[in-house]
Amino acid sequence: MASDSLAPVPRERAPGPAPVPHLGRLLARVAVWAAIGLGLGLALAVFGPTVAGYHSFTVLSGSMVPALQVGDLVVDEPLAPVDIRPGDVITFPDPEQGGRLITHRARGIRVHGMTVEVTTKGDANNSVEEWSIAATGRVGRVVYRLPWLGYVLVSARSRPGRIGLLVLPALALGLLGVRAIWRPRTAARAG
Repeated sequence: MASDSLAPVPRERAPGPAPVPHLGRLLARVAVWAAIGLGLGLALAVFGPTVAGYHSFTVLSGSMVPALQVGDLVVDEPLAPVDIRPGDVITFPDPEQGGRLITHRARGIRVHGMTVEVTTKGDANNSVEEWSIAATGRVGRVVYRLPWLGYVLVSARSRPGRIGLLVLPALALGLLGVRAIWRPRTAARAG
């Protein structure tokens, strides 16, 4: 016995190539996602170590050239003075100006009871510094550096820099919103 029911007939696509997104829009999307990925990666490299107790500093002098350049951002891990080894690049309080930090290479370490005497020298310097610290104190050992990123952080810590970090993204979002509102709409396809 034959059935008189009608089965749905599949619609065929019109002949021709499949629609391709406009190349300009595709490139813009790739550029935006690349910028977002780069920004997130840099933020993770700069601010992520603080979760593990590491600290970041900007190199402000050329005393460690060529190992560290002016404007580099260095990330230090906390280190007990008794664990310093010759050749380590360490960050320590300036023995002459307590509020200032110096990042130089350790040349020699001597432990005398509860005091550690350290000799350091900047790679580009002619003279050494000799200073002492309590064995229970803390210094930082450079784990890695990010070239030129210190300039960005120094600028971001200034008043104009903080304003720029708020105003520029807000302005960009506002412009994207205005563009979305005023962009001409394409006619919907009849289907």
